Amino acid sequence: MQDHLNLHGILIPDDSQIITDRVRRSISAGRYERDEMTGLPKFIDPADRVVELGAGIGFISSFLTKRLGVRQALCIEANPTLCDFIGRVHAANGIQDVDVVNAVAVSEAQSGETSSFYVREPFWSSSMDSKPEYERVVDVPQVSLPDVLRDMDANTLIVDIEGGEKGLFEGMDLVNVTKVYLEVHTRKIGLRGIKNCFDSLSALGFVYDQRVSCGGSVLFRRMRGR
Repeated sequence: MQDHLNLHGILIPDDSQIITDRVRRSISAGRYERDEMTGLPKFIDPADRVVELGAGIGFISSFLTKRLGVRQALCIEANPTLCDFIGRVHAANGIQDVDVVNAVAVSEAQSGETSSFYVREPFWSSSMDSKPEYERVVDVPQVSLPDVLRDMDANTLIVDIEGGEKGLFEGMDLVNVTKVYLEVHTRKIGLRGIKNCFDSLSALGFVYDQRVSCGGSVLFRRMRGR
C-alpha cells in the first residue's frame, strides 16, 4: 500500500514524481496552502457551488468537500499530470463527485483552441508564462469560464494560477459568482498586475474583504444593490 502524507486530515499519495522533496517539506511543515487554510473556513458554506482554477494536487478541493462539507465543486487544472494526481487524491479521501477538467479558463473559448502551458518543478511554478526556464510545454484546451460558471450555477470562484490572474478578470462575465478567492502572485505580475486585478473586479462590483484576506490570498465579495 502506498504511503500517504496527512495535511489537515487530507491524505495525499506520497508519489515522488509529484511530491518532490521541496513539496514534501512544505506539506510536512504545514506551510502548504497555509493562508487558504486560515481563510476558507471563514467564508465557505456547505451550500456553496465552487469552481477552482489551478487545482494543483487537489488539496483545496479535498479540504472543501471532506472538511468543510461542500457538496458541489469543479476543478480546472492546466497540467495534465496533476489532473491524474488530483483523481488519486480524491480517491484516497473517498471523494467521488468532484469533476476534474484539464483546461485553461478564458473569457471566450473557440472550438479546438488551445493555450501553451509551461511545466516546471515544483509543480506550483508551472504557468502560462514561458519565463523562467521550463521542463516542457503542453498544449491545453481552452474552456469558457462564463459557460462553466453558468452550467454549474457557481457562486464561488477560487483562483490560484501562478500569475495568470493578471488579465483574467478584464471584461470577464462572472455570471452569478458572489465570492472570488484569489491568490495574487506579486513576483509574477507586479504591482500593476495587482492593481489590474483589483480594478477589474471592482468594475464587476466586487469589493475587498479585509476580514478574510490573509497574505496573498484575497477574498472579494460582490456588492448587491449598488
